[in-house]
Amino acid sequence: MGGVGTADHRLEYELAAAAAATLRDAGFGTAVAAIQTGSGIPVPDLAAVTTLAWADVPGLPGATAPGHRGAFHHGLLDGVPVLVLEGRLHLYEGHSPAEVVRPVRAAGLLGVPNLLLNNAAGRVRSALRAGAIVRVRDHVNLMGVDPLSGVHDSRFGDRFPVTAGRAHDPWLGALAQDTAADLGVELPSGVYGAVHGPSFETPAEVERLRTLGVDVVGMSTVPEVLAANQLGLRTLVLSLVANPAGEVADGRSAEEEVLDVARRTGGDVVRLL
Repeated sequence: MGGVGTADHRLEYELAAAAAATLRDAGFGTAVAAIQTGSGIPVPDLAAVTTLAWADVPGLPGATAPGHRGAFHHGLLDGVPVLVLEGRLHLYEGHSPAEVVRPVRAAGLLGVPNLLLNNAAGRVRSALRAGAIVRVRDHVNLMGVDPLSGVHDSRFGDRFPVTAGRAHDPWLGALAQDTAADLGVELPSGVYGAVHGPSFETPAEVERLRTLGVDVVGMSTVPEVLAANQLGLRTLVLSLVANPAGEVADGRSAEEEVLDVARRTGGDVVRLL
């Protein structure tokens, strides 16, 4: 496991390419979009589905976070071939930043041009309600790491990718807004703050996030956005507001609260996808 900033992306390319080759051999290369699901958010109902566990794909660590199975699904979503990444890896599980983004890199090297990420997040902007979906228009990386750090491999793209106005694709964002309007689903836009975890935020930390202009907070997603941006993938992030950050309902853990809200309201995310 590589430490912060020590990743050799020449080796990472070989690992991601081997995973992509396995997916291609399984017939997954026709997907026009990859969808990565967040904590408790259901996998879309696919037709003609084929599933590969991450354990059956070379180079992919096992997922250990609750609500993250760790599997690839390929099938048709309303007739459109898609690749679903059920679950994700997190820094707080002990994975290095490069390991966290390896599944997304595999999808990119497979040739999938669009990446649709979703997550369950904590509410920072007080006007947001539990169960609301936020289209992420920008992010603040407070994780203390960048998955692109280390020995560069130009096969992934530029060493210094420009994220300003590009990391969260405006065209996909506009498409999401139009689709939400057609479905009658409210879709406010906002800024996602990414923290390392696994500790949930204190009230004082939530106040700090507000001063930074953060609307929702979570422990994932930004590493995948950065890796996708380097690969040139169009990327859209939808955050499901699962709980008020800095608060926990009596008699429940924050983890239980997040998963419960995601399971009850995550269907709206699937409808929008």
